[in-house]
Amino acid sequence: MKVLTTREMRNNMKSYFEMAETERISIKRGKKYVNLVVSDDPGNVFVDEKWIEEFMSIPSEFRCNPFEISPSGDLFWADKRNVDKLKEAVEDAGKGELKTMTPELRDELFGDL
Repeated sequence: MKVLTTREMRNNMKSYFEMAETERISIKRGKKYVNLVVSDDPGNVFVDEKWIEEFMSIPSEFRCNPFEISPSGDLFWADKRNVDKLKEAVEDAGKGELKTMTPELRDELFGDL
């Protein structure tokens, strides 16, 4: 992996873009890094090893593709138990009485904020 400064990238951008096709390139900006990823499709989603570890820690019978629900691939959506619980909560909310948040109800629910 090659780590560059923003100045190095700016001064020799073409060669680093070409280099990114064969090796990992990271540009350091302050305390953060920008990674160059080469792709034929701008819609491709890239995940890291930590994401894969967390995904694999969900029992296989409860795993589902989070990208079908959320473009971000948030792991909350990778667990069918979470999805089912949220669907149930939405259905239950539809059965209940709709209330308007009045100052009195706000104080009752949240106290003195």
